[in-house]
Amino acid sequence: MPRTCLTLTALAFTLATSLATSLANATTYSYEPAVVTLQGTLLSSPGETPDGEKLTFPSLRLNKPITVQAPPTAPGAEAEAEKGVVLLHMALNAKNMATFKALKGQQVKVVGTLFHADNGHHQTNVLVSPVSIERVK
Repeated sequence: MPRTCLTLTALAFTLATSLATSLANATTYSYEPAVVTLQGTLLSSPGETPDGEKLTFPSLRLNKPITVQAPPTAPGAEAEAEKGVVLLHMALNAKNMATFKALKGQQVKVVGTLFHADNGHHQTNVLVSPVSIERVK
């Protein structure tokens, strides 16, 4: 096998192993009512409405991927954990929207609750409803 193919194969293996390790080491969180503390960068991310209109939404890009445990379900229903979550749509009230705008692009600590997307307006599978947003110093 040519040296270039071996190098690409080794690179692909290394990336796959790193991703698997990262996911395996991801911190696990629970949905509301559990209160969580997350760190990441505030962003305006591209999204789309259910009818296809382009938009931007407030988001938190996490410093490290997380796993969110599947919520309890009715007997016979199946729910799976969300693994490798790195981007969260933020459900903001007026006060937190003002803080988001002031700190956009910066590293922050967000304290709040997680909930699962339940309609077409939610841009990520896992959303965060912040109680507080503070800049990381």
